[in-house]
Amino acid sequence: MTNPLDQPLENDISAQLKERKSGVGKTTMILSVAVLAIVAFVGGVFVQKSFGATQTPTRQNAGRQFNGTPPSGAQQRPNGGFGRGTTGTIDHVDGTTVYVKTPNGEIVKVSTSDTTKVQITSEGKLTDLKAGQQVVVQGQAGSDGTVTGQTITQRPTTG
Repeated sequence: MTNPLDQPLENDISAQLKERKSGVGKTTMILSVAVLAIVAFVGGVFVQKSFGATQTPTRQNAGRQFNGTPPSGAQQRPNGGFGRGTTGTIDHVDGTTVYVKTPNGEIVKVSTSDTTKVQITSEGKLTDLKAGQQVVVQGQAGSDGTVTGQTITQRPTTG
């Protein structure tokens, strides 16, 4: 029996190698781009899960600008207040406490202090506030619904 390696090659292998095209084929390029796009998408999903916000942020003060109507997703406080204040009509003033009637008819107790600003076109005082006036109250709402007023601004009358 003869060894096949002992015989010379009939075909010139270097000629066959020269015929082979060099570079990357079209199919390989398309598959590479598809894999890269999938990896980028999955990576973006993981980044969003780790660092992205779960909700669209809402404006904290938006409820005070539209007759007490809260922005979507805002949590309503007891007695009609929203977030950091309330809007409505002054029901009455009792000493250093202002009672504001919200558009939904509820009364919000607003406690004030010497540092509470009262604005009526210009700086005012608690005694300048009268029942029936439209006001915007800015302050921190307590757990019982009482707002600690930092600023009370009289709104222009409408109608």
